Amino acid sequence: MSKSCKGSTAQRRRKRGKYKDQGASWTKTNKGWQYGRKVHISLDLVNKLIIDWIITGGSTHDSKVAPKMADTCKGFKYILADSAYDSNQFYGYIFEKTGLIPVIDINRRRGLDTEKQKQFRWLAIGLKKLHSLRYQLREEIERTNSILEGILDSEFIWYTRNRDFDTAIGLKILTYNLVVIYNHLHHRSLRKIMDIIHAI
Repeated sequence: MSKSCKGSTAQRRRKRGKYKDQGASWTKTNKGWQYGRKVHISLDLVNKLIIDWIITGGSTHDSKVAPKMADTCKGFKYILADSAYDSNQFYGYIFEKTGLIPVIDINRRRGLDTEKQKQFRWLAIGLKKLHSLRYQLREEIERTNSILEGILDSEFIWYTRNRDFDTAIGLKILTYNLVVIYNHLHHRSLRKIMDIIHAI
């Protein structure tokens, strides 16, 4: 979550119903209710590069951008995603439009009995079981988000000049990719970043 104003300011404006950032919205996270923008990223797990991203309001459910995110993965073999993407409709899009193999965490609230599932989800549940070890690689997405938010400060963007928040987030993603490319060219660990940040 990228916050375009301080929490106290967002709460104050919430009471009045007046927000300066019309592209942000409220959502409940593991840190509680927060106001800001959500950054959906597509990551190449081999090269650790962010290949594309979509910025939405914080309340936008991942399923709303799922097809666009799947399109960014065309050319790869697998697509890994968390349980927010677990829907028969999304699986249908993957199988019919992309040629990818979905390895998506199962939303247990929707049930696990394959006999009761619709065709595409039934097939996807079987694929998740078959490729369960591969799903562990999805931790790389969380590591990338940690770098973007904790080191490159994409979590706090309210200081952005002219309120051009999307550009600010994009520049931080570009910085991350440049660091990964630099590390690759110099045979360093692809995620080694602190020494570069301190040198700037």
